[in-house]
Amino acid sequence: MGERSFRKLVLGVILTTIVLYALLFLDTQFYETGGKIHNAFFVNTDGCRIIAMDVMNPTIAKYTDWEWEDKRFYLKCTHQTWFRTEVANGDWYLKLSRDIDRILQESDLTHDWQIKCYWFRIKIKGRWRVKISSRTMFPLEYPYALKIPKGLRSLRVKCMNTFTNKTLHDDAHFFIQPPPEKLLKKPPATLKYWDGKKHSSGATSPISVMILGLDSVSHLNLLRQMPRTVRYMRQNMSQVEFWGFNKIGTNTYPNLIALLTGLSAAESEAYWVRQECMDNLPLIWKEFKRAGYNTSFAEDMAIYSMFYFGKPGFKRPTTDNNLHDFMVDLYIKRQASSVSDTHCMGERAFMDILLEMNDRLLPHTQRYPFFSFYWWANGFHEFFNSPRLADGRFERLLRSLDDAGITNNTIIFFMSDHGLRWGLFRSSFQGMIEDSQPFLSVMYPKWMRFKYPMAMKSLVGNAHSLVTTYDLYETLKHILDPSSLEDTCITQKTEELWKLKGSQTPRAVSLFLPIPPWRNCNTSHIPSKFCLCHKQISIPESNRVVTKSASIIIDYVNQLMAEYPVCIPLQLDSIESAYYAAPQRDNDFYIENGHKNVYPEKGPFWKKQKYEDRDIVVRLKAKPGNAYFEGMTRRQGSKLSVVGEVVRMGGEGNRNNDCIDNPLLEPFCHCAL
Repeated sequence: MGERSFRKLVLGVILTTIVLYALLFLDTQFYETGGKIHNAFFVNTDGCRIIAMDVMNPTIAKYTDWEWEDKRFYLKCTHQTWFRTEVANGDWYLKLSRDIDRILQESDLTHDWQIKCYWFRIKIKGRWRVKISSRTMFPLEYPYALKIPKGLRSLRVKCMNTFTNKTLHDDAHFFIQPPPEKLLKKPPATLKYWDGKKHSSGATSPISVMILGLDSVSHLNLLRQMPRTVRYMRQNMSQVEFWGFNKIGTNTYPNLIALLTGLSAAESEAYWVRQECMDNLPLIWKEFKRAGYNTSFAEDMAIYSMFYFGKPGFKRPTTDNNLHDFMVDLYIKRQASSVSDTHCMGERAFMDILLEMNDRLLPHTQRYPFFSFYWWANGFHEFFNSPRLADGRFERLLRSLDDAGITNNTIIFFMSDHGLRWGLFRSSFQGMIEDSQPFLSVMYPKWMRFKYPMAMKSLVGNAHSLVTTYDLYETLKHILDPSSLEDTCITQKTEELWKLKGSQTPRAVSLFLPIPPWRNCNTSHIPSKFCLCHKQISIPESNRVVTKSASIIIDYVNQLMAEYPVCIPLQLDSIESAYYAAPQRDNDFYIENGHKNVYPEKGPFWKKQKYEDRDIVVRLKAKPGNAYFEGMTRRQGSKLSVVGEVVRMGGEGNRNNDCIDNPLLEPFCHCAL
């Protein structure tokens, strides 16, 4: 071999080595929906390393098959709506939208006077009891339009056969009063103002906020199930996806109360347990309201919603626009799926009603600064593939916000609270991991890159940092005061933040500040059970500590149900799996006072610990009923105890639990009757 050929060979080997090193070890930033992940870690910092998992692989493919899930879940709304609502000259009207001849034919009638229609005011009395006002009759005659009284927020309409009193139509409608007519005659201020010219000046103008939440959707499941929505975000909007977004609690409340108040679930109880209502919670939208923003809050699951599921809820609305009473009435009158809480009212799915609310608020949101919080749980909460049904809807929503000019001056948080907590996918290893990794994308106006360069650089740079809803609360506070986003303020806050090391690191850091690389689950107040920075190591089900932990979990559940003798005490049927959490790095550490120190309970000696010295998670099946539960145990002193909540793993097993009236404990009850 000549010297020239030898040099080529050596150069080829070196280049090949460099390429392989880059592929294996460097933190590339490429993630593709449904494709191969080109990075070994979603987060790779001094304090946290989160393993990247495939969006799609052969073990997941079976769960995405429509045939795999019960088709009864996918409820079609077949009851046609007779009326539509319209605004004309500042007034709302209820107008017949179906052909009157078709209605008469279907009702076996010949004249419109043979149908009598009434409308009723809706008011919620007590918790879930609907009070209907005395009915007001209106004739179903040409021009088939009813003018709605000023200030009326919602009504129910019912039409009957005049001769037999048989109900032919039953529906409900809500109304959002339009802005004053003098404002409607002018072009929307936001479209006129946010043309990019004034942002070069020193003027600080309010930035609107919209939170769009889908319950129980992990980051990877969003990519699997909603490709059109994801594609629109990535190709048409300035946005950041957060790959290290980690849940901090089991269900919706602990994750969202941190977002809305900056408090943990336990800390928030000081504001509502004794008062028996949640009106005094320091909700962030109250601060936006005081700053002159128009505020809106709506959930599509009124009965099982954040503030009402096992909680007292509000005595009075805390936002300008609120659909709670209307959604309770719809829930009571709903058409429901036989296997899941997916509902219709007429031809509308509950999901569409919140989308309709957003459309009706556009005349306001185009003209005033606003804070809007919408949360969809109907369907999303139960099934792995349900987000697929919403993909087109949310692509259209984002497109409509763009077309209306809303995105010119609005930061949109598109997010979830946790991953799927039910069903067979959740029982898989990847399902367990995705439960703790909800999706989060933050969409922002393009002009912010130029007006607030350091803040936006931090936002983008935090895409692969460990993030929680505590951080989102601090981010909202920054938005409330746009002057705090200027470079001088960001520089000062960053210097102050980076002086705090180890345990001094605040649990909440605005996404407009660079999140310190030493951040970990301890400093972020993420319970170890949900910590994505840890790897999960399997333990044999026959291990004595595992069997002891399983017995303790069963005992714990039976103690919860002790005051309900109608519920049969549970027994252990089998142990399905067990694992413990360990740091991704052999030398997991935090930084304090500029020095590396091992965790008190983790570090080089970790591998020498016995199983009983670790936090152990056990998934088990109980009898009677064949229900699956998951819980964590920890040795505290000389005693092995349950840590955190025990959760029921979805719909598997017998759901014979309607003998008690306690929504928080129903999943643990197997009725004797």
